[in-house]
Amino acid sequence: MKKIILSSLLMAQLFTTNVFADNELKTSDVFVTATRTPIAKKNVIADTTTINEEEIERAGSSSLTDLLQRQPGIEIYNSGGQGKVSSLHIRGSESDHVVVLIDGLRVNQATSGLTAFENIPLSQIEKIEILRGASSSLYGAGAIGGVIQIFTKKGVPGFKPYAAIGYGRYDTRTAQAGIRAGNDSTNYAINISSLSTDGFSALKANDAIHKDKDGYSNLSLSGSINHKFNQDNSISLIFLKSQGHNKYDNRFATSFIDYKNKMDTQTFSVNLTNKITNNWQSDFKVGQSKYEYSDFKGASWDPNISDQNQLSWLNNIQLPIGSLLFLYDYQKEKIKASEDYTKKNRNNSGYMIGYLLNKDDHNFQVNYRFDDNSAYGKFNTGNFGYGYKLNEKWLLAGSFGTAFRAPNFMDLYYPGYSNPNLKPEESKNIEASLRYERDVDKFSATVFQNKIDNFIQLINYIPQNTEKVKFEGITLNGSTFIDHFQLYGNVTFQSAKNDVTNQMLARRSQQYGNAGFNYYSGQWNMGAEINASGSKNDFCDPDEFSCPTKIPGYTFINLVADYKINNDMKLNLRLNNVLNKDYSLAYDGKPGSSYVGWDGNTYSGYAYQAPGTSFFVNLRYEP
Repeated sequence: MKKIILSSLLMAQLFTTNVFADNELKTSDVFVTATRTPIAKKNVIADTTTINEEEIERAGSSSLTDLLQRQPGIEIYNSGGQGKVSSLHIRGSESDHVVVLIDGLRVNQATSGLTAFENIPLSQIEKIEILRGASSSLYGAGAIGGVIQIFTKKGVPGFKPYAAIGYGRYDTRTAQAGIRAGNDSTNYAINISSLSTDGFSALKANDAIHKDKDGYSNLSLSGSINHKFNQDNSISLIFLKSQGHNKYDNRFATSFIDYKNKMDTQTFSVNLTNKITNNWQSDFKVGQSKYEYSDFKGASWDPNISDQNQLSWLNNIQLPIGSLLFLYDYQKEKIKASEDYTKKNRNNSGYMIGYLLNKDDHNFQVNYRFDDNSAYGKFNTGNFGYGYKLNEKWLLAGSFGTAFRAPNFMDLYYPGYSNPNLKPEESKNIEASLRYERDVDKFSATVFQNKIDNFIQLINYIPQNTEKVKFEGITLNGSTFIDHFQLYGNVTFQSAKNDVTNQMLARRSQQYGNAGFNYYSGQWNMGAEINASGSKNDFCDPDEFSCPTKIPGYTFINLVADYKINNDMKLNLRLNNVLNKDYSLAYDGKPGSSYVGWDGNTYSGYAYQAPGTSFFVNLRYEP
């Protein structure tokens, strides 16, 4: 495969013409994650969403998962407030079926395959791209449900300092400051932010063991510098460091212990962009992502560290018709833990070839990828997508793709509770969409089906490959402007179930969505959001899959307003859960029940708490 790619690079160069310059795009009009190279949003075949900086700022003190919950096809669960374990499902897929990138670096934990969304601060984010559907042919293992890519704040032309402070319920305090600057050859950014909140009891419990405030604090720093040597060659350095301290409840506690943990998320990369010829652009990245998690269990800290050293080399060659993509990436995963894992490192090499065509009324994308992993061997994935423009407003698109999830370190190597004979999960995804876009009016309908073989789940605490599962449904999404009003909404109807037993999977609703409006008038911008979800299954004991119970559905309303005091200052006000709805996103054991745990002791079950009515006020200065 490696020889094929190198040979193809040379052959493609011989037959290309000077068309690369005609394909340069403005940053505000591109989408990267769906192809791994910038292309115009209107030419993207896949089902995607972009969250811009303005929407992120309006989220106030909300968490990253709160913001993602408002996007089409995404459900979240949270274990009791900010800083608590949070995860998500894209179109019903598992939490470890989503690859998460920060500035192009994978940040899924090597131990569990999950991402610590709770420790990624919104204050450091400039843009978020969401790619739904099987994407292993682009990103390798784990991209069964999709990909979420987070871009931190970068430099901009001129000199733009900013500062902001905020306060809200639960004694929530935020502060952030930074500088974003640049000239024709060099731009840079440095951003620092802090958040602290007293929080509330993570579990809905009245006993003294669990009923206490479970707070969270975070201090984060990000920065970047980009230098253009000339129009064809540039280098950039990007980093993020986010440290969190969290308190939480433990249902297994038999006496009061102040359970807490520390989290440290780090990314650092060096990026080289070179236009080798008029038709050939090379993007080379080398970097590291690191996640450190330490539990304090009454007497001592229990550290766990996940390191991922990463390298990628992407080549984009413009052809007379379309473009060829060649990618090589390498990843070395290492863990350090107090538990004696039977193996503590592994590596993966990936080779990808792709072709993109955007011509007249036709959009075409095909990718093939080969992965070679030291732990689970070789794997092939592919994707084919086609879009046809019915006219200037309507696009009909469809795609078929394969994907896989490799067993993680806990699945394969955790002492006493692992299974070294696990096979990778394999999926086949098919989807079709109809999209309408005219100026400010946008609408899309996407139907999808994703079938997974060798699905991994716990049986008697041991991970096993079990029956097939199937995720299928439809997502409707739209927005429009009427005079000063922007109206928007999305809804997903889905089935996420074991394809053999017909049992619905845990923590997935069959229908969920949100809707809202924004009103723009002079210095004021006001809006309202409605978030709703139907009921979903959960389990009496997350370690035993034979006792399902129901999490009731919910609906809650948020209000938001922005006031522009002058050209330099803006006030943001947010009121969440206006009607003080009592709801939960997940259970930790069946509420109101008692049962004998694995250690022979009797424990109670509880619901995880969600915040009640809460306000947040933020003042931002940006001259």
